[in-house]
Amino acid sequence: MSTIIDRDYCLKHPMSIIKLFGLGVFLGMVFDKKKSLLERLTEYYAAHDYPLPGKIGDAYKLSALLEYRMARIYSGFAKKFHDNEEARKLFDELQQEEREHGRLMELCRYTVKTRPSLKYTPSVRDPSIRQMLQELRRIERKIDDLSLGEALDITERLEQGEVNTIFDRLLQQADQSESRVFEEQMHQTEGHGTTVPRRIQALREKVCAAAC
Repeated sequence: MSTIIDRDYCLKHPMSIIKLFGLGVFLGMVFDKKKSLLERLTEYYAAHDYPLPGKIGDAYKLSALLEYRMARIYSGFAKKFHDNEEARKLFDELQQEEREHGRLMELCRYTVKTRPSLKYTPSVRDPSIRQMLQELRRIERKIDDLSLGEALDITERLEQGEVNTIFDRLLQQADQSESRVFEEQMHQTEGHGTTVPRRIQALREKVCAAAC
């Protein structure tokens, strides 16, 4: 399920990583086993470059914010249901991937070049976006009161919802060599659309069996 590009991936594709991100980033991955490539890149660009300004830059910043909000919800679910190993593992993996999605949007914010084809610019001023942010906050506030079944219902809604649609559209629009390697890795790995519903259904069946 994992789409995270880690140290092992970088060691297998050294020339690609060096060409895209420089020798310093590659060496950082070689000597630090804990960070993903996107973790290191977001730190690097924040220290050495400037994000794209204006509506386009704000759109990628907004998408990163939404992804991080999703990650916080899944992290809360993992803590809430830590006694259920399968549930904890699912929510841990989801929060890791949503954090990576957020970092990828941050990377795009630093690497996307302004051009006429960049037309999709969701804004926090959009009523639907404001409503979405409010709903994510509401979910986060009530995590402690949820049953596992309710958390799984919410997970299904989130995975099929607008947050992932915004992410997909902005990623396709970016179409930069720096972000393409991550998009290709996501496509090569069995994605959320297949694995998450199947694992949610398996958990539902176990919850039902335990209750009956």
